[in-house]
Amino acid sequence: MTEKKHTLSQSLLKALMKYAEKKECGLKVEAQYIDGFKTESTTAQALGNWFEYICTGALPPYNPIIPQPKTLQSGKLAVAYQRMEEQAKNFKKAIDYYKIKILHAGYDMKFGDYTGTADIIGEVDGRKVIIDIKSTGLFDDKWSDFGWNTEHLAAGFRPKVNLLIQALHYTWLWKKIHGEVIDFYFWVFSTQNTHDFKIIKVNIDPDLYDEHEQDLRTGLDFLHHNINNGFKAYPGISRCAKCFLKDNCKSKVDVPVVQTVDFGSTEKNYVSI
Repeated sequence: MTEKKHTLSQSLLKALMKYAEKKECGLKVEAQYIDGFKTESTTAQALGNWFEYICTGALPPYNPIIPQPKTLQSGKLAVAYQRMEEQAKNFKKAIDYYKIKILHAGYDMKFGDYTGTADIIGEVDGRKVIIDIKSTGLFDDKWSDFGWNTEHLAAGFRPKVNLLIQALHYTWLWKKIHGEVIDFYFWVFSTQNTHDFKIIKVNIDPDLYDEHEQDLRTGLDFLHHNINNGFKAYPGISRCAKCFLKDNCKSKVDVPVVQTVDFGSTEKNYVSI
């Protein structure tokens, strides 16, 4: 029997990074990315999937079913979906304003063992670009790892890697496949109102591509190591409560694991009066 070959996407790479730091449970990573366990979309994910669909017509790559909007008993769209319907008009207005020709929607890229799916491959003045559509309730949040405040997105020594790695990975894939550098844009739409919408062009330091390629190799080795030796459970009260495996997971915890901190064991670490 031929062993199944696993590829590495930017979302799996991020999950493995969190798992390596014990911030994500290995059993969840294995179920979702290795076993192909289909999870039910969260409220925010369902809204985002529908929004992307009405903007581009592309289906979610991990669950290629036409997203359905949430409606009220009257048959009207739920308020959140009404807002995003208006935001879709903003999307189309910007497409026309910047004279963007959409060449592909839901465009799959693969180079060796590495994959990615771009929301849009567009063309502006004869130059191809990648556009990734984001809908968020953290439109101008500074402090969350998933906040889209532009000044804090790549500021200082703590860039928001969880967000920016997508730009790096997709442009790296394009460069490997097509041998050319391509511009990358996030189009970010607020889910809280009908008007907050920003376009962010991500300028990537060319030196990051070599680092990313090494990270991908390391990630793929780490993935295969865990497939061959078993993923480890890292349970926690909050993590287990929200996990889609909780009903049948033998590693689930219902009470906190005891944590230890050392105070004054090696040196005097308080100031006496």
